[in-house]
Amino acid sequence: MFKKIILLGALAVLGTAGGMTLDTQSAAAKSYGSPKTLVGMKYTHTTPKRFWGTWYNWDKNIGASKIVVKKHQVKWYYRQHKQGKWHSEETLTGKKLYVYRQKTNHKQMFGFYAAYEDDFNFYYTGTKKLKGKTVKYMSQGGLYTYYKAWKYAIR
Repeated sequence: MFKKIILLGALAVLGTAGGMTLDTQSAAAKSYGSPKTLVGMKYTHTTPKRFWGTWYNWDKNIGASKIVVKKHQVKWYYRQHKQGKWHSEETLTGKKLYVYRQKTNHKQMFGFYAAYEDDFNFYYTGTKKLKGKTVKYMSQGGLYTYYKAWKYAIR
């Protein structure tokens, strides 16, 4: 009986501590007085039409990721393996979605951000030849490449 009480007490303490440390970036940034939007950049709440749709990426170290872009919503999903259920990672909708524009190296880039977020999260689209076909891709700052079709992401 005593062990059960100790175990329940430890779980309660860990649950409370875990809940306090899982505070979001926006709340921490707000308390430190960080700006709500990126300084000096105009934004909108509407995503560009060429980004709309589902984009897939596969990385052997990270796993699979998927981005679903709609007119006023961006959702990120992940899964550890090539098959299985997609798990929602983050959703930005409506007024919580800030879309920024930036032109870098003759590429029109767009960033999908939440309030108080300041990570480099810009994307650009293009086409490239894979297996003899021209396919659409979306690149995250040149680091990760997402494709419109899953079969090109797992190549």
